[in-house]
Amino acid sequence: MPSFSRLRRLGATVVLGVVAALPLAGQSLFPPPVPYRDSIVARIRDLRRISTPEGIDTLQQLSVDGSKQWISIRGLNRDNPILLFIHGGPGAAMMGSAWAYQGPWEDYFTVVHWEQRGVGKNHVDADTAALAPTMSVERMVTDAEAVVAQLRQQFGRDKIVVMGFSFGSEIGMRLIKRRPEWVSAYVGVGQVAAGDIETVVYRRVLEIARQRGDDSTAKALEALAPYPSVGMPTPLQNIIAVRRAARVYNGGWYGRPDFKLWFSLPDWAPEYTAPEVEAFMRGVRWGGEQLAAKTASLDLNDLGTDFKVPIIFLQGRYDLHTPYESARQYFETIRSPRKRFITFERSAHYPMFEESGRFLVTLVNEVLPLTTERAAFKVRP
Repeated sequence: MPSFSRLRRLGATVVLGVVAALPLAGQSLFPPPVPYRDSIVARIRDLRRISTPEGIDTLQQLSVDGSKQWISIRGLNRDNPILLFIHGGPGAAMMGSAWAYQGPWEDYFTVVHWEQRGVGKNHVDADTAALAPTMSVERMVTDAEAVVAQLRQQFGRDKIVVMGFSFGSEIGMRLIKRRPEWVSAYVGVGQVAAGDIETVVYRRVLEIARQRGDDSTAKALEALAPYPSVGMPTPLQNIIAVRRAARVYNGGWYGRPDFKLWFSLPDWAPEYTAPEVEAFMRGVRWGGEQLAAKTASLDLNDLGTDFKVPIIFLQGRYDLHTPYESARQYFETIRSPRKRFITFERSAHYPMFEESGRFLVTLVNEVLPLTTERAAFKVRP
């Protein structure tokens, strides 16, 4: 956290922009330092406060197939189209980082963040021994189906928008195949593709290491061969090693060599208590341990190529977690009522952070017209 003296220097650089808001004579120009999480979170909560009478801002704990699972629901008008965000990982819950990018979406959609079984807020009191045997992609798809069913009932809707991010796009594609009548549009971000993705990532990262003369990284990657493992699950530490190298080469978050910033965002999330922030970190590792090796061998080809839902892929050009080329090739095989592939030229795996303005414009121009709800605001007295 910045020191008080540093905050004073930062304040001096923007004083012309806030001159009209200067305190009266005799009052301090700068607020006292804020050393505590609760104070920072309170300010972020106030900044994000939804004040429209038709708005919604709630946390709910759902009962899903014997598991307690949290969702957050936020929007300026609860009658706007519902957008369900399915996070990736496995285990990398996104409710705690949504405050950093989601606000403008809430003007147009009622945004629902779902924390998957055993991770995120759920991990703080999860019976992991009981949950571990239930952790599978099939169970996650069934859970997603149950969450959509509850949202349809709660809001009285026939259809919602589903956005699947990274591993969540695996769940999302399987969900829309199973329940197309419940979905007005599907948005894949960092879309998992059909085929052997792990081999594509590995070969591309190794190629970059050799091109750059990064001998130490190249040798470390070569030592993992054969990758992915043959005839057995790929060890989680090997998957992590390949993705870590990908991030150094702009393949995770464009211009950043790691995800340290992303991991820090839940520290200030109004949706999380301090114990839940710690649980979130444990849940990321636990979820990965339960599912990462199982997902390496998954292949969306088993869904076929015909879908009854409009499909939009939003893909970062530099993505080496869910590689751009693989997503593009998979997109070309898909048949649906409407499909669009949109490239974010200065993004890797997180275009909602990396090009947040263009991401919003894309949602408004490409996704919103595929929905049927057109909510009106009430006139305040």
